[in-house]
Amino acid sequence: MRFLVVSDIHSDFSKLKKILESDDFDIVLIAGDITNFRASDILIVDKIVGKHCSECFAVHGNCDPEEMLRYSLDHITFIHSRSVKLPDFTIHGIGGSTYTPFATPSEYSEEQIERFTKNFEFSDFNILLTHCPPKGILDKTYNGENAGSEAIRKILNKFDVVFCGHIHEAYGVERVGNTIVINTGPVIWGRYVIFDFKKFSIEFKSIRIS
Repeated sequence: MRFLVVSDIHSDFSKLKKILESDDFDIVLIAGDITNFRASDILIVDKIVGKHCSECFAVHGNCDPEEMLRYSLDHITFIHSRSVKLPDFTIHGIGGSTYTPFATPSEYSEEQIERFTKNFEFSDFNILLTHCPPKGILDKTYNGENAGSEAIRKILNKFDVVFCGHIHEAYGVERVGNTIVINTGPVIWGRYVIFDFKKFSIEFKSIRIS
């Protein structure tokens, strides 16, 4: 089972299309900021994804209006504040981010983010798909601020793998106890990750951008 994991598309449809054409995978995961403040762009992304795979799970980011979650989509399944159990693992979703200086559409308090996790149903192997990183882990901005979520950090040990985005410049991988945290880097920079579940391997990849 190979996951193609992306984040921070920001309505850059051409780069998303190139990434999907660049690799082999079974499932797509999208860790938010799919659009750039225009909810209807999700319909375009849904069509692009549908040409390349039959299964895609996603959460919204802080730049995605919440109304996007109510759109009728053919290929993308939003899993914000819920769990999806598949044969070998369970995927859990947290959309949006903590408060930013930019007053973006989907920002939440730590108390709200904690409430989003109350519906989770855990299994033997658990994957968290979250736009916002855990506090202090792959969340440092250019100005040195740790912009992640305390609420996510508190429950980090419940997950085997965490995929996140949000802080473009903080892409990378870090192990915290038994949990592997992966910030994929942004699609707008041509970045994505391939996670091979069977081999338990992580590949950071990028496409050439002009």
